[in-house]
Amino acid sequence: MALIRLDHVTKYYRNRLALSDVSLAFEPSEWVFITGPSGAGKSTLLRLVSLAERPTRGRVEAEPGMRRAIGMLGQEFRLLADRNVYENIAIACRIAGVWEREEIRQRVTPLLDEMGLRSMEGLFPGELSAGEKQRVALARALVRHPRILIADEPTGNLDPPAAAQIFSLMRQYRDRETLVLVATHVEDWTQRHPGRVIRLEQGVVHSDAPGPEPSGASRPDGTPRPDAAGGI
Repeated sequence: MALIRLDHVTKYYRNRLALSDVSLAFEPSEWVFITGPSGAGKSTLLRLVSLAERPTRGRVEAEPGMRRAIGMLGQEFRLLADRNVYENIAIACRIAGVWEREEIRQRVTPLLDEMGLRSMEGLFPGELSAGEKQRVALARALVRHPRILIADEPTGNLDPPAAAQIFSLMRQYRDRETLVLVATHVEDWTQRHPGRVIRLEQGVVHSDAPGPEPSGASRPDGTPRPDAAGGI
């Protein structure tokens, strides 16, 4: 059963058409790229899938309570400058209604390890590199245990090694039955991390093609695991 379904969705912003008659469905464990030129409607589609906005026409169907099961990762890190790494991740738990300190610790600590941030948990955003900041932002999105992870141009401010690391980390969560949707204008990523590719042009779905399954997983540092064929 689809986690999110768009049924003949059209979206206007005042008099500007952003999406036109879009019908799509997304399943658990899917790895989906949303591609297309600037202004094609990628970010609008992600806002609708995240249930942050309503369509002008058509329907967006999701299970009750799904909005709290969605993690967001953007191009901007949006970390709190006066909170350290641990606190920047933990605050997402409180926003999701998790207040018990031990439960927060049990959620945050494994992510610090998975993201390679264990030695940095007491540092503040101003002391981190761009790649480290984006790993904190990714951990913040994942600490809510999302069923859907939405990433809008998540590597736009990163150098190639840091970008590869973020994609490898996101890929691991897709393998854990999380639906991952990534908007990008960098077509090369669709070859490095094959999956379903939806291309938008002028607010219309130009193509929707599944890709081959990946042959293996990667470590958090972006290098292939010994049992994985190929690499990033």
